[in-house]
Amino acid sequence: MGPSILSMLYARVPDRERIRELSIQEAIHLDDEELDGIENLFRQFIESANVVSSLTESIPYAKTGRRDPGYKPDPREDPYNSFIRKIFVRGSGAGPLLGKRIGIKDNLAVQGIPMTNASDLTKDFVPDYDATVVTRLLEAGADIVGKMNMDNFSFSGTSETSIFGPVHNPVNPQYSPGGSSSGSGAAVAGNQVDIAIGVDQGGSARVPACCCGVVSIKPTQGIVPTFGLSYMDHTLDHICPIAKGVEDAATTLGVIAGPDADDPQWSRSALLSKVDYRSKMKESLRDTLRVGVISESISWEGTDPEIRESFRASVERLGALGFATSEVSIPLFRESGAIWITLVVHSMHAMIESSGDGYWHGGRYSPEYNQHLGKARKEMADLYPPLLKGSTLVGRYLREDYHSSFHSMSQNLRSRLRNDIGKALAGVDLLATPTMIVKPPKLKDKITFSESLTRGVLLLNNTEAFNLTGHPAITIPCGMRSGFPVGLQLIGKHLDEVTLFKAAYAFESKFDWRKL
Repeated sequence: MGPSILSMLYARVPDRERIRELSIQEAIHLDDEELDGIENLFRQFIESANVVSSLTESIPYAKTGRRDPGYKPDPREDPYNSFIRKIFVRGSGAGPLLGKRIGIKDNLAVQGIPMTNASDLTKDFVPDYDATVVTRLLEAGADIVGKMNMDNFSFSGTSETSIFGPVHNPVNPQYSPGGSSSGSGAAVAGNQVDIAIGVDQGGSARVPACCCGVVSIKPTQGIVPTFGLSYMDHTLDHICPIAKGVEDAATTLGVIAGPDADDPQWSRSALLSKVDYRSKMKESLRDTLRVGVISESISWEGTDPEIRESFRASVERLGALGFATSEVSIPLFRESGAIWITLVVHSMHAMIESSGDGYWHGGRYSPEYNQHLGKARKEMADLYPPLLKGSTLVGRYLREDYHSSFHSMSQNLRSRLRNDIGKALAGVDLLATPTMIVKPPKLKDKITFSESLTRGVLLLNNTEAFNLTGHPAITIPCGMRSGFPVGLQLIGKHLDEVTLFKAAYAFESKFDWRKL
């Protein structure tokens, strides 16, 4: 739906019965005099809304010309089911990503191409705009070659909820590539794209990178603009490069990061100017890097012993690189999952209620998407994926029956966790954890509703804390155990991606993880 259609939207004043119904829903009981007054107020306010509608056409999106909407490849062309749609949007012809094939997670807008969210609710939505990161990738010379498969509305972690079927892990196609940026991780590992863009609210880019043996960085919250994303929570959303190696990840982050007037995030313009991470990561380290191992990250119940052993060996290898390693304790880290899920259920209900844009932010909104999702959620909510269905109900209950008090408490604890991690980083340059504490789960042909509510719950144990605190975190493959990659996660100070890239590049350059 384009701006020309939106400008035709016309709100009508509801009849008195509808006003009474609305008041009852808000626990307001109107007498006849109050009803008269509010009916008059409706007329005034609805007139203002229609003025807004009439002006909408005066702020159109930049047009790029017609694009071929592409096609769904068959299994011979896409053996891992990584793609929802193969497309080809040619880049500018010059720039640091010249000729690179880029896959875009299908919850980011590419103008003229369906943005499905791997969901029945939005499978027919065609955005009339490019996400900011898409514009920047094309300007940097990259060619966009696909919209990548993912978990339905990003609300799971194994890809099995996608309406297009599960993604298969190139390492072993019987197993999940992780999620929710499943196709993005698998396509990079399977050589179907050079670089992919994932989105990470709790680990959704780092987990598939870990499962598939590739690299991803979740940057400092606020440095990569999120306009054009199907949002979950503006304080948790992170757009992330996924690449075979550290150099391509650094180059891509340098391209997509930087201020943007359309950005809706809470910490807009956290990065005041562009940074060439690729060049800076190759500069010599001035001092010995100090790395603190978070003790709680390797003591979770259910941790795979092989992953614990591989991680400890990786810490020793950091020592062999000349880094000084030590152990640090962050007790609240163990409660990060509880804090994260309490925040998310409130946020997701608010995001769904707002028809996809959320409240209280600046930047550019997408009334086109609001119209599409708003109508779909009224008519097709039964088609939500199971975890979104449950989370929406829990979120509504906690918002209405407990007045969002648990959301406020989780936000306060979030600040404590942010401060605790900041204090730990005051004594070291980087923190380290295993990226995941378990290996990828085996894909299932059929999953019950109850199973899907908890499927993959252990995948996020070590990742979600840094979405809460906004600290940058990179995952690199650091070994193989029982045929699967193991990931090393390094965490840095806010806005210190350069040190993360330097450490990751040093490890990658020295060791062949496939032989570790």
